[in-house]
Amino acid sequence: MKKILIPTDLSSNASNAISYAFQLFRNSNVQFYVLHVDHPIIDMPTSSIEFMSPTTYPDLVSQKKMVEKQILKIIEKLNSKDDNFNYEIENEIGFAGDVIVSKAQELNCDLIIMGTKGATGLSQFFIGSVTASVIRKSDISVLAIPENFTFEKLEKIVFATDYEGISNKKTLQPLFELARMFDAKVMMFHAIEAKEPIAAYIEELQVWKAEKNFHHVKHTNSIATCENIPDGILDFAGENEADLIAIIPHTYNFFENLLHKSVSKQIAFESKTPILALH
Repeated sequence: MKKILIPTDLSSNASNAISYAFQLFRNSNVQFYVLHVDHPIIDMPTSSIEFMSPTTYPDLVSQKKMVEKQILKIIEKLNSKDDNFNYEIENEIGFAGDVIVSKAQELNCDLIIMGTKGATGLSQFFIGSVTASVIRKSDISVLAIPENFTFEKLEKIVFATDYEGISNKKTLQPLFELARMFDAKVMMFHAIEAKEPIAAYIEELQVWKAEKNFHHVKHTNSIATCENIPDGILDFAGENEADLIAIIPHTYNFFENLLHKSVSKQIAFESKTPILALH
């Protein structure tokens, strides 16, 4: 049985991510873990930092009931009473990004699904910077769902790659599974900065290697130059009406680029296309 962790702060954006996850895997044998994180309250009367005891926090039992209510509301909206959604609710106290990563490891999850924006107030962990932090720190693949994105059957998946890591079947497993589940086409895309020359024979060799590893899924290969790699990827996905963008962040440095380029970061986290970070 596949295990999937879904963080929630009870916001509408979190509900949307849960809804997306349920619809994406509604025909699969999945155990969902819905995680609610309370941030620690920090008291700084002097130069020392003291964390309040968990016993002083709001009633975690009540919060668990609120999460349960959120889940039942989603299931009712999906008209999914006949579907067997297996889920457990987890409550933790800590800094959300770190807790999400550690909890996914503890539960031996196969995937983390979370929103990218939308939370305000006490639990602000559905913002881009924390999502990027989870992607950067996690050794488990992360599926980031943009705010207000409506689930659609996967037909086209853009796999942004520089051909590094494509021989690692474990890393690519979530991509292959989703492609096979929906009989989706994987559109491999290698973006090259305009200042770099394209060595045709090298590119042909890399494409051949990629096709050899991707022979069991429908796929295409495209290579293009662009002024800015993250923008080039997002433009390619938009032009091809992709339902999902997949990346290998540690080799491609996609999110590292976004964190240093505010315009690209804004485009990515306001994109209507979910992003699957493969680990």
